[in-house]
Amino acid sequence: MARILPHVPIAILVGAYAIRFSLLSVSVYDGYGTPAYDMSIPDQAIWLLSRFHAPFSTVMGRDVFGDHTSFIFGLLVPLFWVYPHTAALLVVQAMLVAAAAIPIYLYARHRVGSTVLATLLAAGYLLNPALQNGNLEQMHVECFEVLFISLALFGALERRGWVLAVATVGLVLCKEDVGLVVAPLALWVLWRRNRKWGLELLFVAAAWSVAASAIIYAFVGETNVHTGRIPFGGLTGTLRTIVSRPKQFFDYVRSGGRPWYVWQMVFSAGLVFLWAPEVAAIGIFTLTVNVVSSYPYDHQILYHYSMPLVPILTVGTVFAVGAMKTVRARRIATVAVTVCSLWACLLWGLAPFSEHTYAHWSPSSPQVHDIDIVLKALPPNAVVSAYYPYVAHIDHRTRIYMWPNPFRAEYWDTFKQEGQRLPFANQIQYLVLPTDLTGSDGQVFASIASQFKIIALAGDVAVYHKLGP
Repeated sequence: MARILPHVPIAILVGAYAIRFSLLSVSVYDGYGTPAYDMSIPDQAIWLLSRFHAPFSTVMGRDVFGDHTSFIFGLLVPLFWVYPHTAALLVVQAMLVAAAAIPIYLYARHRVGSTVLATLLAAGYLLNPALQNGNLEQMHVECFEVLFISLALFGALERRGWVLAVATVGLVLCKEDVGLVVAPLALWVLWRRNRKWGLELLFVAAAWSVAASAIIYAFVGETNVHTGRIPFGGLTGTLRTIVSRPKQFFDYVRSGGRPWYVWQMVFSAGLVFLWAPEVAAIGIFTLTVNVVSSYPYDHQILYHYSMPLVPILTVGTVFAVGAMKTVRARRIATVAVTVCSLWACLLWGLAPFSEHTYAHWSPSSPQVHDIDIVLKALPPNAVVSAYYPYVAHIDHRTRIYMWPNPFRAEYWDTFKQEGQRLPFANQIQYLVLPTDLTGSDGQVFASIASQFKIIALAGDVAVYHKLGP
């Protein structure tokens, strides 16, 4: 018992995080606050795989592995054999994110020589607002990434080759861009730990980048459907701008809230990693891509793109604290990190004491009750086009489309058919829409309204069934 008691505080913190964000994310989902595009894509794909179908996401119009090479989602397939509910994915996500604190804690105990300081440093990870906000942003493969990154760093720093190897395999199965983390980690391992390991990791990073591009190309005919986020016409144009028009480039990176984003990321980690920044620098490629990207969500802590940076900065902080020569310096540094973590969580996080909350309808609200009622009118595997907030609740079917698809293509396939009527539009059997559609959505509905009749109505939500055969 004496050996277990010192670890009780971190166990409580990890458990509290998992429970808090499981309950909150499920509440948001039950209150129809979970958007379709980033929740239904993995949810429908995992459900399809669990039913032995190809994981073609009709929500976005391409195979899910043509969007990202997130083969790790295959581990969640058995979950849907036992409990086929979307909420299960949100609970698993919170548990994975929370679990990443454990290798951070184990490394910190060895590095700083104190269970109390290790607990506080691991708590800094759990308090990080970028982590918390990313956790609440639907379901993303980054929940696996943060765990595998924590394990990989633990394996590298503690010279546990098998942990490093397993974590690297897990990372490779997460996404096509994990080379941004694996490559700098490999360089650090080559420099500080084991030349052979470092070279092997570099090979894995390079080989996977090539293989993942080939896999995506095989599915969608492009090596990456997200390359449009690189400014100045692509990588070559960006490099050319840096060399020939540096002022234009630096004006660009100073715009769009990018400096504020960098400040939020480093302040939330406590700034102490700057004392010995070599481990924190493993995140430099990821941070650079997020900052330079023309996609605004990449450089906001509200979204999942920042999540992989959090364990890197946290472990980098632990490394820096451990580099301090005296116990007193380590204690002062840890207190500084704890204060910054609590302050950042208060200002920007989603803890119970944070200033902001995640606004959503209560699952017991009248609006939610109305939507629940009308969705019951849908047959189990009917072909449906549904309004954005409703899709994630009815996507366990082979064909579910995000309105106005397929009547007017929007965020569809590789975005080359935007605005067009898709060929299979006449195959839609049911619509689930608000009754007060306006703007372009209202115009699309007006053009097809005569083909459908209302079969269920509650509040301002209706289910329409197609007339005739």
